Amino acid sequence: MSSKTRKSLNFILPLFLVVTIFLSNVSLNKDDLKIEDEDITENENKVFSEEDNLIDYTKFEVLSPIQGLNEFDEFKSAIDQKAKYTNFHGSLLVAYKDQIIFQEEYGFMDPINKLRLQPHTSFELASVSKQFTAAAILMLAEENCIDINQSVKQYIPEFKFEEVSIRHLLKHSSGLWDYMYLTEAFWKNTTAPINEDVVQLISKYQNSLNFRPGTRFNYNNSNYVVLAALIEKVSGISYENFIEERIFDQLCLNDSYVGIANRKHTYVADAFMGYGRGYVSLPASFHNQALGDKGIYASSTDLFRWFTALKNGDLLTKENVDLMFNQDEFDDFKYGMGFRTKYSESQEQIIYHNGIWDGYRNGLTYLPKDDLVIILLSNTQNRNKKYLQKYLIHKTKDFIQSPRLQQEFSQLEDIINLEQNLIL
Repeated sequence: MSSKTRKSLNFILPLFLVVTIFLSNVSLNKDDLKIEDEDITENENKVFSEEDNLIDYTKFEVLSPIQGLNEFDEFKSAIDQKAKYTNFHGSLLVAYKDQIIFQEEYGFMDPINKLRLQPHTSFELASVSKQFTAAAILMLAEENCIDINQSVKQYIPEFKFEEVSIRHLLKHSSGLWDYMYLTEAFWKNTTAPINEDVVQLISKYQNSLNFRPGTRFNYNNSNYVVLAALIEKVSGISYENFIEERIFDQLCLNDSYVGIANRKHTYVADAFMGYGRGYVSLPASFHNQALGDKGIYASSTDLFRWFTALKNGDLLTKENVDLMFNQDEFDDFKYGMGFRTKYSESQEQIIYHNGIWDGYRNGLTYLPKDDLVIILLSNTQNRNKKYLQKYLIHKTKDFIQSPRLQQEFSQLEDIINLEQNLIL
């Protein structure tokens, strides 16, 4: 972050507080809208210079005025009961118009030793990681380092199939085989293959493509591992470093990590599975050294910060965000770039991605019509996750129609508009 940007932030934050206090004295009583910051514990893997020791302006907290509404109490009670009924261990977050309106951690990060989940507990995102990989590719495209319509072989000469483009990988329409099958059949080393090794396995052992690239959708993790290898080849740095430097550091995502080694981190929930009346710890699978298709860890708050910045165009141009959200092919294709897409029964667009890996079951759902984001992260191989997820979406849709909630957000928009006018 440049010193100029930090100076601007140090000016804007106090100005926002002054405007908020002024409005509260003039037109709002003590029960009306306010946003409070929460303390964030620095994680032990991040290194900050003295220059970086600034107020974290990206902190979020559940919008406090709504917690006094009867509608909120009813909503929370319903979700609490459903979480208990489904034996859910994990984190839920609901955001409306870029403000968190509900966030709760249920159960344990370690159900064997009864270590409870904390607000900054991070989870392996599984396939929800793919959106970070897609965004990283599009960042390189915006910097004219790559052309997503060109062959992968142009950037990775050892890649076998010249007819496969970067776009085909992003859209899961390449025809590649699953690298996990190739690994189990042909990999002889005791250490798992990394991204570059996966490219070599595909080039050496895949005889032909499953179909002509671009003619069919076939969800396949190989596509995003090859994309991670391409990021490394073009940028000259590891996939881990690229994601950390270009995304995590830029957005102050202090609870986000890349790679299997982070499962040993104090604030990362390990994986478990229900067994009898208790739980057993699940060991990491052999395929965890390859990244891009999985391997990113984040708390629900960090995942929300990331997604908010993405959808609001803070990281990519609108054109590329639209590609990720499949706006160019929504009616014909069910996958954008890093996101699945579909219509609801009422023909409302749903942009989402779920993930299952090593006991983690996660989901991020975005309903653009309502500007509603719903995040669910869990770590106990709970098959009831999908039922809780559907229930949470349904109850949230009802909750945001509350007149009192709409009134609170109308007041918030007045504050933001006044602040922007003063800055201008």
